[in-house]
Amino acid sequence: MRGRIKIVLCLMAVLILAGTAGVFAQSPYAGETITVAVHAVPHATAVYNFQDQFLKETGIKVKVIEMTADVMYEKYMTEFIGGTGAYDVVQMNPQWLADTSPYLAPLKPLADKEGLDFKLDDLVPKFRDLYCSWLGVWYGMPWDGDVHLLYYRKDIFDKLGIEVPKTWKEYRDTASFLNGWDWDDDGEIEYGCTEYLKKDRMYWWFLDRFASYGGVYFDEDMNPLVNTKSGMMALKNMVECLPYMPPGSLSWSYMEVRTALVKGDAAMGKQWTCVGKAAENPEESKVVGKMNYALVPGAQWDGEIYYRPMIAGGWDLTIPKDSKKKGAAITFLHFITRPDISLQIVMDPNTSLDPYRLSHYTSPVFRALWPTAGDYLDAINANLDKGFPDLLIPGTAEYMNALTYEITQVLAGTKDAKKALDDAAKAWNEITDNLDRETQKKLWNGQYDAMKALGIVYKEWKD
Repeated sequence: MRGRIKIVLCLMAVLILAGTAGVFAQSPYAGETITVAVHAVPHATAVYNFQDQFLKETGIKVKVIEMTADVMYEKYMTEFIGGTGAYDVVQMNPQWLADTSPYLAPLKPLADKEGLDFKLDDLVPKFRDLYCSWLGVWYGMPWDGDVHLLYYRKDIFDKLGIEVPKTWKEYRDTASFLNGWDWDDDGEIEYGCTEYLKKDRMYWWFLDRFASYGGVYFDEDMNPLVNTKSGMMALKNMVECLPYMPPGSLSWSYMEVRTALVKGDAAMGKQWTCVGKAAENPEESKVVGKMNYALVPGAQWDGEIYYRPMIAGGWDLTIPKDSKKKGAAITFLHFITRPDISLQIVMDPNTSLDPYRLSHYTSPVFRALWPTAGDYLDAINANLDKGFPDLLIPGTAEYMNALTYEITQVLAGTKDAKKALDDAAKAWNEITDNLDRETQKKLWNGQYDAMKALGIVYKEWKD
């Protein structure tokens, strides 16, 4: 309860500070109602929490349309292609920008017209430079600073004298040791680790491994690399870790993994950054003060560990080109992402939205939100520093669906790993040819050049 009071008081302090900024003039779009399509609760909670303040400041009303992540892309494209103007703001996965950009409004002309400063220099560079633009055009504002962290039960690791795993082999061995016994003395059997393995977005839990074993998506000639030794090592480790996860894990997605961690059912797991806040929320968590954070494991290369945690997702907010209310929409984007409002949103464990501004990480209010909040923010920064980006070219959804289909068959025990990855590579080649190989090659090399500038290049794994 004391922890809850501290969180509430901190949030109140920020609200009070924000309220002293002065009286806001009504927007020229006062009286309009915009339709905002967002990920269903918990993400939508952020809009619900601030729609009254937005109305008070601007006179603009917000109608919220909630969607689950698995239907967003299809619903958006149906409306975009139909030119219906159904949405004025949409929450967008950056992986989709290449395919959806013809249907989106560039933000700079809209911001300039309204005289709005989005404080882009305050955005985390990897989110700003990799996930908000396509072919040099700014289409999205960050809404969720996603990156994977390794969560582990510090109290149990300390009690048993266990080192935090630094490599995937150590992760497997630690999970094996901590699996199937009551290490927290609560009268129940606990498990070694937990991961998101449901078919829809489990590819990210493969890619952290794949990248640390030296993998990248394609070579410079657009040949897929998922079926190299990097892919085999990644998939082998996933299969080896599966027995140490809770029963039913093959159907688990974000919420089940989050619950296993915050209820104390698993000793460790790789998850998005929002779980760190949930673990310190006594209304939800049984592990308040017991969780810690680390780099996602990597692979050892000649005595050095190669870390490549996924910058997995990182939702944007965008404006459809066919919106009839772009002025009101850009006003909403500016409001909901401005430093004072966004800080309150990313501190709130009920939104599952994570820091994406540099000022979020340095905020003394955030760093004092719970005793180890500073460590949490530092761990996010450490993982971002070594982060591996999503594929960001046309057809990304198709490429990832094909990969996921093959991996799930291996985890289910119905297909050989080498055959599955070879079939994934074959499917990737077919997708590339259908989209025009030369165009895809040019666009991929544009992304790969940016990755190389960050030190991310294919390395052939040697056993």
